[in-house]
Amino acid sequence: MASTLKQDILITPQDLLTATSVQNTDLGAKATTGDRRYFRYAKIGAVATVPGKVYQGPTEDTTNNNPSGGLTPAETAIGATSVTITSSTTHTVNDLAGGFMSVNVTPGQGYYYKIKGNTAVTGAANMVVYLEDPIIIALTTSSRVTFQKNLYNGIIVAPATMTNAIVGVPTNIFTAAYYAWIQTGGQCSVLETGTGTCGTALGVLQGGTIGSLAPAIAGTPIIGFAQGTNITGEYGHVFLTLD
Repeated sequence: MASTLKQDILITPQDLLTATSVQNTDLGAKATTGDRRYFRYAKIGAVATVPGKVYQGPTEDTTNNNPSGGLTPAETAIGATSVTITSSTTHTVNDLAGGFMSVNVTPGQGYYYKIKGNTAVTGAANMVVYLEDPIIIALTTSSRVTFQKNLYNGIIVAPATMTNAIVGVPTNIFTAAYYAWIQTGGQCSVLETGTGTCGTALGVLQGGTIGSLAPAIAGTPIIGFAQGTNITGEYGHVFLTLD
């Protein structure tokens, strides 16, 4: 199915506290409770979530998905909905599903394609990547592509040095490898470090207490604002602005 625009999903308080072993909607789907809180649908990583900590997407794979210089595609015509990768990679079947392919080097550079699925390979060439939408500019063996898994597929606590973009804050303990809604916008309880007052811009702390927010400094990704005085090590009121 081709990529389409979709409306936000309306969810209830019960939905916020529930995780399921079966995926029920698109990873990254956006939902609201109607009170200015927003959420994104995510698959939990290998460890159960900690409520109130800041989470990021899965750690970037710089060997098989996003190596320096990119991966080489076979020649691919305009209108094709699959691309064969002639570089050697290791992937399980459909582990890229819901993710994206970027064309990094011309021909075709700058185009971005959502991935429907992929074949399995183990240290081998000729993985086939299936796309949601057709190729717009033909690819040649001079083109280079890279992949990113879906940002919400296997979320983890933001480490001391981030290895992907921030995705949100869980509001409950969700079982590892289950699916649940994580908060991205509106009023939320978040672990805090450092001193800040109402209105202080808060960013993800690097090199300190993992999964916490602190008063933003240069280079810090700002994801919210304090709604009260921060107390280090406690969970305080934060207005999230990821959505």
